[in-house]
Amino acid sequence: MACIHKRSLAAGGPADLPGARSLARPATDEATVPARDDALQSWVFDAIMEKIRANVYITRPETGEILFVNNAMQEAFGGAETLVGKTCWQTLQRGMDGPCPFCPVPKLMAGGDKSPACVWEEHNTVNDRVYENHDSLLQWIDGTTVHFQYSLDVTETKRLQRAASIDELTHTYNRRAGREKLGQSIAQCRQAGRTFFLCMYDINLLKEVNDLYGHTEGDFLIAAAARAVKAQMTPPDYLFRLSGDEFIAVFFTDDGQQVQTRIERALLQLSDTRRQLDKPYTMGFCYGIIAVYPQDALEMKEILRLVDQKMYEQKRAYHIRRAQNLAESGAGREPGPLSFDYDKERLYDALVQSTDDYLYVCNMKTGVFRYSAAMVREFDLPGEVIANAAAVWGSHVHPHDKASFLESNQEITDGRTDSHLVEYRARNRRGEWVWMRCRGHLERDEDGEPVLFAGFITNLGKRGKIDLLTGLYNKFEFEQVITAHLQERPADPLQVAVLDLDDFGRINDLYDRDFGDAVIRVTGQRICAILPDGAQLFRLDGDEFGMIYRDSDTGPLEQFFEDMQRTFGRQQEYDGQKYFCTLSAGCAGYPADSDNYLQLFKYASYALEYAKQGGAGNVAHFSAEIFGHKSQALRLSEALRDSVENGFSGFSLAFQPQVEADTGKLTGAEALARWQHPDFGPVSPAEFIPLLEESGLIHPVGRWIFERAVQAYRHWAQKVPSFSMSVNLSRLQLTQPSFIDYMQQVLQESGADPRQIVVELTESYIAANIDEDRAVLDRIRALGMRIAIDDFGTGYSSLGILKRRPGQLVKIDRTFVQDILHSSFDTTFIRFIVALCHDGGMQVLLEGVETWEEYRAVKDMGLDYIQGFLFGRPVDGDVFSALPEQLPAQSRQ
Repeated sequence: MACIHKRSLAAGGPADLPGARSLARPATDEATVPARDDALQSWVFDAIMEKIRANVYITRPETGEILFVNNAMQEAFGGAETLVGKTCWQTLQRGMDGPCPFCPVPKLMAGGDKSPACVWEEHNTVNDRVYENHDSLLQWIDGTTVHFQYSLDVTETKRLQRAASIDELTHTYNRRAGREKLGQSIAQCRQAGRTFFLCMYDINLLKEVNDLYGHTEGDFLIAAAARAVKAQMTPPDYLFRLSGDEFIAVFFTDDGQQVQTRIERALLQLSDTRRQLDKPYTMGFCYGIIAVYPQDALEMKEILRLVDQKMYEQKRAYHIRRAQNLAESGAGREPGPLSFDYDKERLYDALVQSTDDYLYVCNMKTGVFRYSAAMVREFDLPGEVIANAAAVWGSHVHPHDKASFLESNQEITDGRTDSHLVEYRARNRRGEWVWMRCRGHLERDEDGEPVLFAGFITNLGKRGKIDLLTGLYNKFEFEQVITAHLQERPADPLQVAVLDLDDFGRINDLYDRDFGDAVIRVTGQRICAILPDGAQLFRLDGDEFGMIYRDSDTGPLEQFFEDMQRTFGRQQEYDGQKYFCTLSAGCAGYPADSDNYLQLFKYASYALEYAKQGGAGNVAHFSAEIFGHKSQALRLSEALRDSVENGFSGFSLAFQPQVEADTGKLTGAEALARWQHPDFGPVSPAEFIPLLEESGLIHPVGRWIFERAVQAYRHWAQKVPSFSMSVNLSRLQLTQPSFIDYMQQVLQESGADPRQIVVELTESYIAANIDEDRAVLDRIRALGMRIAIDDFGTGYSSLGILKRRPGQLVKIDRTFVQDILHSSFDTTFIRFIVALCHDGGMQVLLEGVETWEEYRAVKDMGLDYIQGFLFGRPVDGDVFSALPEQLPAQSRQ
């Protein structure tokens, strides 16, 4: 009997069935057992256990002696007389000279649960069957404990699952099974602290083999490569087919050089196969290798992206070398007419992605290019229709620019990107080196295969004014056009707008920077499609756009903003990937708001900031109110910086009590930042915290808060050993890798018990970042600190968060207490969340309890903790130290 997999211990299972706790007769005198108990046991055994088709047996956990087997178990293992009274490890498996090392009983005995149970899978060596075992500990009538096992024969199910997991051509795991197995490997190696290596390989020139020699030869090449790689693997290494000609090989070793040696041996074996069979095509592949370290905590998607990038670096170099060899050999320069054909229906879709002067079109099925006549004349090309254009046109490219030119072309050829943008120098017919910009777009058919590549090549006479990513005029031209309008047309009004993508950083985090660049480019195109007459769009910095509107009638401008909100207020899609990113805008006008470019741009930016404060997708026009708001914020920001630079003067901490829900006993406090300035007086955290985040001062201030909170905890823990301290963290603090290290250092130097430190993160932050910041949350938990979900119930995905269990404490927002005396919904919601959290092993704190009536309404809801003005307002450390351990007096009534 060999254990394949064991799951973690969990409460519940077969032991929770009615009557299950008295399944077996205790080893006592039967006369002492009441007749009623005898009847119940007889009914359970005869009417239920003997008719269950699954295997059921009971043993003594201390000795392994088999006390009972049902009919199904007897049939599977040879009869009750050969099992009952025997030791389980001697009769239910072969070759054991002691208790099975994979037996779950020791863990069940050590579990300490009222009803410990586990589920695990076993390949039994006596009858060669696979079982799914459900094991529990049951209490006998006399109080002793027995081991109960309920086993389902899943042999056929496993056989069918394996058949559905194998790729028929290569006899490796298929994509679904391979990704599932890789996920298991990542988790297991991470838990064991073990490093392993991942190799991705991709067959070279498979399309050429399929086109020239048929798909049978292509399949032979794929299968031969898989055999060559598998020949270099040893258990438990494995291989799976990720896509058509892409494979993932997993090597369980910590020697990366050994992995590379094995892969190179596989390539040599492929070359030998080609020579032995005299194949007319190249047999090989490109590969990339990465190490997966247990401390990396990377998601599988990111790991596959990294190894794909490694593989592609080699593949790109391979194709570039091949293109250079073709160019040096003169391939593609033979004179004579060549036929040219392309999918004309898709031509327009490609052309709208590009602009500028020289038009080019490529049929991706044949690789034949057609260039415009003007380009042929200017660069003395052999003709408008050219085969192997990378070699022919590449011979005109400056040697210093040829590498970037070939790399960009190869990315299109490989289907790595659908957009093409590269600058280089090319020699014209007069022998002059001129700067060129090549822009294009790749179109695919309904099967996702490349069919058409088209675009424009521009002589950069306007170099320095065009944004390379979007093709729009850049920020320098934006300033020049506005300045020229103010000087040359002073009587004509002008509206200046700054547009910005909301929360654009999430796009880069969710996918990658290349996809983010594509989103910026597509966004520019979609804005241009709805621009009103008299408007012009520019690309500014990052994800910002500038717009100029010259008409005195602002009606079309307002209509544009409405169209913008509607267009970007729904989910977008690009290259098969869906994303959601709204646009906000701020607008300022000439002459009403200012008469110079710098102030117009500044005021439009102020209006944009004001719009964003009201939420995503908003539009704001500059006003005196916005100016006053911004001026106040600037003054406060400078005062905050002065306070930080002068030893955090004006900053302090207030502490609000947290108590046990049913007793009112003081159990902890939440540390709350306070700031007071000589000129402004006390400033609300709702006002100064966002300013700290905008200015980056949240990092030093956040560290100061955490350190002072831990110091206060150490002081009060001496009085109340179970005392806990809650500290709020900003989302920006978690983006600084060194912050977690700083928290660890503070905990070590202070000697504080990390289990009593609770870091609070808002529900909205966790909902938006639970996957991206999993490693950060794991590090916090690894230090021993607990995580609390603050403001719970105010977001759109509350229940989804609970399912993921990102924290140990849930803080229900105070909005559910304000109407608790009259709202049945609030009552039901709190009870439901308490039950749900407790089932998931999380505790619950209710915020905002201010009156005795509210407390009485929620006291019996099963809450763990309460925080609110009834038990104390936020106070400074000295006042908090004087609080009694029982709060308040009326809570004991």
